[in-house]
Amino acid sequence: MKKEEMIRYFRTVLSDYSRRSFLRRLIGGTGGNLSLRVPDTDTVLITPTGVSLEEVTPECSVLVDLDGNIIESPLGFKGSKETGFHLSAYKIRADVMAVAHLHPPYSTAYAGAGASLPLATVSARLILKEVPCVPCYNPGSKELADCVTAALQKNLNLKALLMQDHGILALGPDMKAAYYTADLVEHTAQVAYFLKNIK
Repeated sequence: MKKEEMIRYFRTVLSDYSRRSFLRRLIGGTGGNLSLRVPDTDTVLITPTGVSLEEVTPECSVLVDLDGNIIESPLGFKGSKETGFHLSAYKIRADVMAVAHLHPPYSTAYAGAGASLPLATVSARLILKEVPCVPCYNPGSKELADCVTAALQKNLNLKALLMQDHGILALGPDMKAAYYTADLVEHTAQVAYFLKNIK
């Protein structure tokens, strides 16, 4: 597949999983952002700032290099304000090819507590192993990007992070895997909440 064809294909993938994330209620409003690394390149496609994930079309996504410079933006959008920590994930982890930053309600509620996610099911313990929480900093800030970077450097096997008072970060070898990791984090948070209230 030629590079241009590959980029067109991955724009479609990014658009598809953006809408899925919105319809799955992993995000609300215009929050959240998804990205994927174009294989065998130092480029990343990321969703635009200020556009609901429900409305992300293939042409909306922004192609950037690993320093965040815009290479191509068919509709003139800027990339997400959280581009910094997306790019950090790709620089730190060669195995990561997709990143999902979402605000699912149960996970975000647990993130508000500032503690690691309780791994309430055997599946969560086997698959996720650990979901630590990073401290709260303003969205889009250098402090937040640095904090996420430090957490990823500390544990090179992390699949997900909670972000205090903010949301979650899920990583994967492709967009489908990152999406399902985000969904598992949210399901785990729901079960943990129900379990706490049953006890």
